[in-house]
Amino acid sequence: MIHWGRGSVAHLEPELARLKADSVALVTTRSLLTAVEALPIKAMATVVIAQHAPMSQIDAGVEECAGARGIVSYGGGSAIDAAKIISVRLAGGGSPPPHVAIPTTLSVAELAAGAGYTNEAGDKAGMRDPRLMVESVIYDADLTLATPMQLWLSTGVRALDHAVEGFLAPGEHPFNDVMALEAIRRLFDSLPRAKAAPNDADVRTENQLAAWFSFTLPSASAGGLSHTMGKQIGARHGIPHGVTSCLLLPHVMRYLTKKLPDRMGVLSQAMGGSPADLVQDLIASLSLPQHLGAFAVREPELRRAAAECSGKHSVEDLTHIYISAL
Repeated sequence: MIHWGRGSVAHLEPELARLKADSVALVTTRSLLTAVEALPIKAMATVVIAQHAPMSQIDAGVEECAGARGIVSYGGGSAIDAAKIISVRLAGGGSPPPHVAIPTTLSVAELAAGAGYTNEAGDKAGMRDPRLMVESVIYDADLTLATPMQLWLSTGVRALDHAVEGFLAPGEHPFNDVMALEAIRRLFDSLPRAKAAPNDADVRTENQLAAWFSFTLPSASAGGLSHTMGKQIGARHGIPHGVTSCLLLPHVMRYLTKKLPDRMGVLSQAMGGSPADLVQDLIASLSLPQHLGAFAVREPELRRAAAECSGKHSVEDLTHIYISAL
């Protein structure tokens, strides 16, 4: 179930009652600890998760949440993914306690039946399990106003990445195509307006709806080339998920123009120009990072990352994409 709109956090208590979650654990981030009082719940435990969801913190969270009959996540993708894993770990082989997600970014982790985390080696890993799906999502833009603008906008580009990669996914998916194109249109329209009016919750609601529309083909979107390449460098070099999309998506799109000319042609017609150039221009207009070199990532590390995610695409091609992003 999805609730959206300003003030929709009022649905949290009725949702928890509907789900018979009378003892709730909260999973959030350190930056939101002072804001949890805005949530109409009293949590039996509060788990704090850092960027990229370190497994050590998830392990500790499982112990802290023992006995919880419901999980509420409040934050971005790292908090939401950690809460998913904690809920499944609490279940053992059975049904997990219901999870209600209250996102404060546009990464739409709350819509995926997968979860990412960082392992002990510092590499990004993930798990897939239908039980990871959350029971309810609450998109309340009023609760996002404290999200730093760069984080908000960069995760908006992450949503754009979902829409583009879902549209370019193999196979026939007419429903997703319509939703993806609408998501692209809405993101191009509303993200610049969010930058211009940081405290306008109505615009942020528009951003949230566009992000929701971007993820109707979740497996394909999350497994696209830009996402895959971003995961190889994100946790390892401390680059947030949304920023990896800012750095890589235009270059991946240029590469895919040669591989998927028909699909890219449709995208070009819908967007009114070169899709890769338009995406790059949008990222620049939002004052978001555009160069991997700014994160002290060097060619040898990029060649290693290319080798690790090669297979369908050659190491040479992937290395070229990474180097183009420097």
